[in-house]
Amino acid sequence: MFKKLIIAVTVIGSIVYAEPKMEYTISFLGMDMDYNEYDTQGTLLDSETSNFTDIAGAEFTYRFFLQNRDNLEFKITGVNGYSQYTGSYLNTNSNLIYGSVKGSTANTIYDLSFIYNMQKQIAFNTKLLGGLGLGYRFWRRELSSIQVEDYSWYSLRTNIGVEYQYNNLRTAFILEYQYGIDPTMSATGFSQDFKLSSANIVKLSFPLRYKISSRLDLTCEYSLEYQEIKESNIVYDNAQNGYVEPDSTAYNQYLKVGAIFKY
Repeated sequence: MFKKLIIAVTVIGSIVYAEPKMEYTISFLGMDMDYNEYDTQGTLLDSETSNFTDIAGAEFTYRFFLQNRDNLEFKITGVNGYSQYTGSYLNTNSNLIYGSVKGSTANTIYDLSFIYNMQKQIAFNTKLLGGLGLGYRFWRRELSSIQVEDYSWYSLRTNIGVEYQYNNLRTAFILEYQYGIDPTMSATGFSQDFKLSSANIVKLSFPLRYKISSRLDLTCEYSLEYQEIKESNIVYDNAQNGYVEPDSTAYNQYLKVGAIFKY
């Protein structure tokens, strides 16, 4: 009887203290937007700006760990809120320039990714990180009730980074590149989509993670994202006026706080 009790305690202990096979992360985040559109001469046409409290949302991440501690990661991020628009009217004879029109734009952004993440121990408390996968991004930009623009594209994604651990604290530096596939923009008043020449993103992330217990960590993260979209083809409206979606750049910042549940 005593021997069976020892075996049972050993089995239970190995289950309780084994490394988790999966993680769920729930985070809340704010987004700081700095978006600008330019004509072919590099002249600023319009811009969107916000701070971390203007556009906010949540992020859910699921990771399944393999025997070598590599993991498969699924992540979905969604934010919603308002940015401040500065620009001018199109096709006007009033010689209005940038800054003559101001307003508020409703933004909805969804970002999904599926990544295979790898890691390699390069020192006692330091790991080299890397990953490869696919993603999808959608951005609805509602400048008014009659002017809605939807940007969307798939992407190939790769990342590389370094993680350092000291006691219960883990920190990392991660560089990610997203190569857009078949980027488009649809807009009210146009029967055809604008085919964007390219839509690529470079992202720097600095996550912090603190272990509370064997089943719970707290996390926070700062990310800086550079997005570049190149000019589209010419698309005609119902009155047969030709338009293009111009070149644009965006510097987006994110602040995240959340909890990681390990099983």
